[in-house]
Amino acid sequence: MKRTLFLLCTLLIAGCASQQDLTSLKWEVDALRTRLVRQETRLEERDRTYEQTLRQQAELQARYADLQSQLFMLQGSIDQLSVSAGLIPGGETKISALERELEVLRDMLERSHEPESLYDMGIEKFTAGRYDDAIEDFRSYLSKTPDPGLVDNAHFWIGEALYAKGNYEEAILQYDLVVKKYKTSDTAPDSLYKQGLSFLKLGDGETGTLILQQLIGLYPDSEAAGNAEKTLKGEDHG
Repeated sequence: MKRTLFLLCTLLIAGCASQQDLTSLKWEVDALRTRLVRQETRLEERDRTYEQTLRQQAELQARYADLQSQLFMLQGSIDQLSVSAGLIPGGETKISALERELEVLRDMLERSHEPESLYDMGIEKFTAGRYDDAIEDFRSYLSKTPDPGLVDNAHFWIGEALYAKGNYEEAILQYDLVVKKYKTSDTAPDSLYKQGLSFLKLGDGETGTLILQQLIGLYPDSEAAGNAEKTLKGEDHG
């Protein structure tokens, strides 16, 4: 309880001033909805292509392993026989060709682990219920050179994974990061909603209620606000 009160104090210190500013703004509802639809479409497209990416990566890894095996066998034969490549027709030439092909495959495998792929893998692992792995991928994604348009989403998905694990206190702090740093993001209302639910899950109904009420005031036309109203009426508790 003491810890949740500490979290509440942390949230409210910065929240009071920002709430006064934010409540004076008129949100562009149509623009927000358009952004939400665009984001959902992008996620659906990534879901469809991710399985194909995994297959391609597996094929590359298998080919890479096969070439390594061939290279080791050729080099071993030369070492054992202690002869020049002339006694093994084309030996040195073949080794050089294999080394070049290995280098190409190595580059392709490295590109398959670039930031965008890490984000996609994080989504896939979250969907599969592999929350710890998803958190690791999203954090790796953020540590590289992420797409600025997906940074808020990556932080949000880390919060979602923590929430799904039942780690509500850490989830509260993660959602708070989204709410404070990305106030105009599509994920901000959802983060505030899940933050309120996290307090409710911790048994702090007073704090959870205050946050859900704040959500309704700040983002009245959002889907999250509608969910918050249902939760306050006792219809839905996440």
